[in-house]
Amino acid sequence: MAMKRSLLELLAKTLIYSLIVILIDLIIIFFLINELNQIVDALSFVLLFEGGMGLTIGGVTASYTPIGAKISEVFFHTKPWNAKRQKEVEKQAIILIVTGIFLVVWALFLSAL
Repeated sequence: MAMKRSLLELLAKTLIYSLIVILIDLIIIFFLINELNQIVDALSFVLLFEGGMGLTIGGVTASYTPIGAKISEVFFHTKPWNAKRQKEVEKQAIILIVTGIFLVVWALFLSAL
């Protein structure tokens, strides 16, 4: 039961995040472009780009390797990785990935119109 609840919370949270991103993009594009067809096309492209970036950044963040963590510690002076920090980063990456999926799905839906 707790697994279902956390999954539904994750989906609801990421759906809200993606709708906020869509609304912000729509407002910006509306002020830049006057024709409705161009607004839909531009919004579809921007959402596809942002969704792809969310998927890429989330995937890179979620892929933890000890060698990558050591390189990051040496060159960028980040905090050392431990199990607690890895779990926190994975939670953030999951939110990015699911939000990216929603944005890509919305972009594909808009491009079909």
